[in-house]
Amino acid sequence: MDIQETIKRCQQGEKEAFQELLQTVEKKALATAYFLSGNRGIAEDILQETYMKCFMEINKLKDPRAFNTWFFKILVRTGWKMSKKQSILIPMEITSQNEDLFCDVNQGRKNAIDTYETKHIMQNAINNLSKNLKTVVILYYYNDMSIEEISKVTGCFKATVKSRLFYARAALKKQLETGFELENNLVEIKCKGV
Repeated sequence: MDIQETIKRCQQGEKEAFQELLQTVEKKALATAYFLSGNRGIAEDILQETYMKCFMEINKLKDPRAFNTWFFKILVRTGWKMSKKQSILIPMEITSQNEDLFCDVNQGRKNAIDTYETKHIMQNAINNLSKNLKTVVILYYYNDMSIEEISKVTGCFKATVKSRLFYARAALKKQLETGFELENNLVEIKCKGV
């Protein structure tokens, strides 16, 4: 599908074209909203709000090649605004409803418990980051955006994005080391029957 052509059709008011356009970003958009909010219900609300804003403002998009950046900029801003309304971030839990967002299909169901625990520790570590650090981590690692694209989405200089990634990695490394140490200690305690 040619995105530029689809966007032109959207700008002409063709609703089917808008649906086609949203399908190109739907899975990554849901995962991003979920990571930002930590809650499936809130993530779906964020997506609905983002879709409405995009539909209303699609005519303002001058360069169709910039759609991804433009869309995720709206998504991130909407996500933080709606998440801020919540008094606290709800820890993310992987359930049968949302585990497909994070599962590696090639891995199969082997070591499902280890995989779940690892993902849970990772998600908690990401949730503990500040809003700015969390945003760049989600966009860089889960949406495969470049530093330049993240810079446009967040409205920051490229150097700021690089700096935030550096600090986020350091914070995650520290949190993950602690998280896995605690997990290993719990496993040892359980194995000893204490």
